[in-house]
Amino acid sequence: MTITEHPGHEAGQASLTVGQVARAAGVTANAVRFYERYGVINGYRSSGNARRFTVDAICRIRLALAAQRVGITLKESADILAGIPPLSRDLDQWVAAGEELVRIGNDRISQLQSTVNELATFDFLQSEAPEGRSRT
Repeated sequence: MTITEHPGHEAGQASLTVGQVARAAGVTANAVRFYERYGVINGYRSSGNARRFTVDAICRIRLALAAQRVGITLKESADILAGIPPLSRDLDQWVAAGEELVRIGNDRISQLQSTVNELATFDFLQSEAPEGRSRT
């Protein structure tokens, strides 16, 4: 979501273009727009109507990328990162967001490990099918 004005934005604060964010985060410009559309980052429009981002967009994208690798959805990442105001220097907020992503990631890994263990033992083939459904 791009807003036309950025509250608290001053000329001295970091104002990055889509391309600058993309290069720094290691993604394409289209990916930056994608993360913006899903609320992981928020842009604003400059006086010349160019899309701009604060420097913390880079960290937000990198966190979301890492989270995606363990199956955390963009919505989950966006919801967690939404609690951190733009340009926040409150390390505790960033640490808490990271810890929440790690907790969710560990839960996903545990679920996947259980599924892999079930597949490895073939127990799922021997269990009774629910009533009204036959095994194929």
